[in-house]
Amino acid sequence: MSEINDRLLNELVDAVKDIVRKEESDRLRDVYLIGDIEKDTARAVIEKLRELANSSRKPITLYINSAGGNVTDGLAIHDVVQHLVSTGIEVTIVVEGMAYSMGSVVLQAASPGKRLSYPHSWIMIHEPAKWAGWQSTTAAAQHLDRLKQMQSQIYRIMATRSGKPLRQIIRDTKRVDFYLDAWSAQEYGLIDGVLGAATAPAVDLDNADKDAGETAAAAEAAADAPPGAMTIHGRSSP
Repeated sequence: MSEINDRLLNELVDAVKDIVRKEESDRLRDVYLIGDIEKDTARAVIEKLRELANSSRKPITLYINSAGGNVTDGLAIHDVVQHLVSTGIEVTIVVEGMAYSMGSVVLQAASPGKRLSYPHSWIMIHEPAKWAGWQSTTAAAQHLDRLKQMQSQIYRIMATRSGKPLRQIIRDTKRVDFYLDAWSAQEYGLIDGVLGAATAPAVDLDNADKDAGETAAAAEAAADAPPGAMTIHGRSSP
């Protein structure tokens, strides 16, 4: 009798745990890709994505704040996200901070219209030789065949999702790090929208410098003016 009671109690505890786990899974469907993209990071992200996908078909959000990393690990995350999307699970990817190099490639795996960024985040793309861990195509000469395959894969991903011609992607990333703020990335086609702001802030740095100089001059004139004087446009008047 005691054995039956213990078994029923254990089954009840397990059932409660399953319910709690399911409720948490339904409520918390966020995944974080933070830091360098390497095998441990990729494994953790992929395991979490698959766990959420297996527990429910509700939307998943992947947050990125990464300077990039290993090509194959980044492509592994990209492919898993794309697979989930192909099965009908909506995956939103949000840049919070930065999505550089392979981070920008992972970003392209999101569901249509679901590549997003916070206003002060940055996206950077560059020559796939650097994604591969080499500083230039010349340095990668001994790995030329593999490099060409990687270049083809990555350029195809970027061109397809951005809508830019392949030749433009190659030109913009050739031997340079091509940095884009959130608004520029949206215009370029690397993201679909900017969160939390309707329009890009307009900043005229030339006029801002001029205004700052006039303000400083006016403050200096006011400090030098005799007591009781009124300052008008940087000049003191009794």
